[in-house]
Amino acid sequence: MKHIATIITCHNRKEKTISSLRHLYAAKERYDSTSEEKLNIVVYMTDDGCTDGTSEAVRNAFPDKEIHIQQGDGNLYWAGGMNCSWQVAAKDREWDYYLLLNDDTDMTADCFNQLFEAEEYACTRHGKEALVAGIIASKEKRSEVTYGGEIFLTRFTAKLQRLTPSGKPQPCDLLNANIMFVPNSIFRSIGVFYPYQHGCADSDYSVMTRRAGFPVLVTSGICGHCDFDHWTKADDKENIVKMTLQERKAYFSHPLHSNKDYLTLIRRITPWRYPFVWLFRNMVVYCPSLYYKITFRRYKS
Repeated sequence: MKHIATIITCHNRKEKTISSLRHLYAAKERYDSTSEEKLNIVVYMTDDGCTDGTSEAVRNAFPDKEIHIQQGDGNLYWAGGMNCSWQVAAKDREWDYYLLLNDDTDMTADCFNQLFEAEEYACTRHGKEALVAGIIASKEKRSEVTYGGEIFLTRFTAKLQRLTPSGKPQPCDLLNANIMFVPNSIFRSIGVFYPYQHGCADSDYSVMTRRAGFPVLVTSGICGHCDFDHWTKADDKENIVKMTLQERKAYFSHPLHSNKDYLTLIRRITPWRYPFVWLFRNMVVYCPSLYYKITFRRYKS
């Protein structure tokens, strides 16, 4: 029996949360039906101030499942909510793995098979377990990759390339935690996320894991579906330039678009870039037209 704590946080996405959990349990059943060693899945979910009845809906939809729900006040956001769930799970018992799962992500039926395939690949090639992220595709365009892992093309400008399925696990630099598989050996070395409020925590965890000497991989194929729900760089340019200075200050102070989180990430993973990034992050607030004139060519390429 493999014991897995599934870590989730949610805020007013009741239908998506329930869909994500249904796909989690379907993937478990698929794995159990095809493998000699079964899975014990326990869910730890933080309800971060939901007002749409998410907790009650989850309890009603899965009365026979072990789901522990923690209550937040709406100010934890993603990284804070995930850490809340993760810390509670870690105090309960020793787990073989932690499965970090975004509540808007639906696992494929063979997701666990792919995650364990990547672990076996890492142990065979590197002699160690790996931090593994699932490659995620759009729910509408099933072959269009939206999340998973990226590699640096150039480190100074932080130009990244998203990895696509290759038929075998691939090493990468930065992972997304839509589906992230954390063996207990890595958890004992790294712990939970660094205390970001919303974003950046999964990228940070990828780098810290690699620095600790563990492999960092994406799965061989698509093992989940989630639509990309962020502005593109072109949207950024169009919307941010139109804002007033006060609106931009509020925008980049909000946890969802936090300059603080991003600059913390840069300071921790590429500190030699920090002065340049600090300058440009302030430029986009105070001189957005100049900022995009300087940088937009790189975004388009």
